[in-house]
Amino acid sequence: MLPKQLIDLFYRTYQGMGDAVLPRRCVACHAGIKNPHANPLARFACSTCMNLFEGMPDVRCKCCGLALGPRPQAFGWTHCRHCKPKAGDNTDQETDCVVCCDYTAPFDQWIAQLKYGKAHGLATFMGLWLGVNTQKAGCALPDLLIPVPGSREKLKQRGYNQAALIAKHAGRHIQRPVYTDWLVKTGEARTQAELGRGERLQNLQGLFRATRPIPAGLRIGLVDDVITTGATLQSCEAALRNAGAKSILLMAVCRTPE
Repeated sequence: MLPKQLIDLFYRTYQGMGDAVLPRRCVACHAGIKNPHANPLARFACSTCMNLFEGMPDVRCKCCGLALGPRPQAFGWTHCRHCKPKAGDNTDQETDCVVCCDYTAPFDQWIAQLKYGKAHGLATFMGLWLGVNTQKAGCALPDLLIPVPGSREKLKQRGYNQAALIAKHAGRHIQRPVYTDWLVKTGEARTQAELGRGERLQNLQGLFRATRPIPAGLRIGLVDDVITTGATLQSCEAALRNAGAKSILLMAVCRTPE
């Protein structure tokens, strides 16, 4: 077996030769990438797109990922006005949240390209981005990742679950396994876009089920592409809690702002 250092050297040399022959293109706008080795994300996004997401809010609610404005930040808030009253209610359960960006242009278009346009290169980039942000978040890393499961109908239409693709690449970056069969969707619900937040929660109640008991000592990373109202993740979280999970890290690429 070749030494790891030799394998790494071969991989870097092969990658560099590939970039020289076929220069990399931005996965979002397809512009050329001039400096693909500046950092891990710069291998996939051009400098213009890098500037877009590097300007995203850094301080977000620990529970739902909503960006915290200057006033809450000034008072040292760690939760948004919706989650603050409930913070600390369940002292034996831990929930944290990592989000990369707000669900605004052009990021909403990137998500649409991934979900409906089979832009799998974006899944590689988004998973890496989520993995990088998870490492930067300052909270404990999860022991394993579980993507939010999609319905059988959507899986049949698209041929893939975008949350599972994102989780795969996020897990690869933070060196954690991904399990797509630990959480299943047991039925169909009305289209969430038609409903308000309270209706969404009721609509999804009981639609997700954990397939095995989860040891209390395991920290679970629950991965999705977008947090809109948080209803889907809350329903998935409830299923994992019922199976024994005590510590959950919610992980999403985008969060719909207020």
